[in-house]
Amino acid sequence: MVYYVTDLLLLGCINSIMVVGLNLQYGYTGLLNFAYYTYVAIGAYVAAVTTMGRTAMLGGGTYILGWTLPWYVGLLIGGVVAAILGAVVFGFTVRRLRSDYLAIVTVSAAFIFWNIINTYEPLFNGATGLYNVPNIISTSTARYTLVMLALSAGILAVCVWASRRIFRSPFGRLLRSMREDEAVTSAFGRTSWQPQLWIFMIGCFIAGIAGGLFVFSITAWSPYAFLPLESFILLAALIVGGAGNYWGALLGAFVLIEGLAELSRFLPSFGGGADVGAIRAIVIGVVLILMLRYRRGGLIPERWLHWYGQPTKQVLPKARFAAVRRAR
Repeated sequence: MVYYVTDLLLLGCINSIMVVGLNLQYGYTGLLNFAYYTYVAIGAYVAAVTTMGRTAMLGGGTYILGWTLPWYVGLLIGGVVAAILGAVVFGFTVRRLRSDYLAIVTVSAAFIFWNIINTYEPLFNGATGLYNVPNIISTSTARYTLVMLALSAGILAVCVWASRRIFRSPFGRLLRSMREDEAVTSAFGRTSWQPQLWIFMIGCFIAGIAGGLFVFSITAWSPYAFLPLESFILLAALIVGGAGNYWGALLGAFVLIEGLAELSRFLPSFGGGADVGAIRAIVIGVVLILMLRYRRGGLIPERWLHWYGQPTKQVLPKARFAAVRRAR
């Protein structure tokens, strides 16, 4: 029972890191990124292949790179590669797109990356994926889970602290003013795409770090670990918890991803043929529909946060000019 709870908390911390990173992109800036879990996968792949060494693949040959760097270096490199890839995608496609077009492009990018990784075996062993990823320390399974939980909780605390600092900074207020009305922000002489590029890269970096933690925890990774449904679940968790609110991101990750996913295991299957994954998707979809219908701000709305000790109010259309002035 203790091992089960510890493992559940570990997955909750890693998923919370992902949702906090997605909150920077969507909650703060309004950038709808349906390819977010792809950057999680990139971080997982890079962290693994930079620490595994010359491990032999099932079909012969060795994994790409074959480096044996320390785990923390591989974890950092995974985050940096995810951030660079995010900058490339943003610079060439996302920069001039908004709203529905932005969502379509990110979905297209996710499918492109997934098919390249799944079909080109010399890269990451194709559909077979990576296995026997080394643990960060040599110890028993129970103790290793505790170590990974402590590490993930520490990184989660740093991510929440950084998210809070960004929210309360002039940079964060500029991001939210662009989210409400980018045209008005540009009219005040503030360039919109550069702050969005930086926050997009920061969110992708956090996604890569979360992916590295994930692969070090489960010691394996394959293309079937980052299907498009995973990005939707992260977005649903953010909406349910409260977009634009770092505490809401944490609550959504634990309640929707971990809580409801575990409760769905105890629900009866439909006709005896539905698996846990299908029931989980149904439950999450129903909860998301109900939240959007009756509580669009999420469990913890953005207005609950405070700016320098003063209650935060959502930026209404009539207050857009004042929001931009504060961002200057």
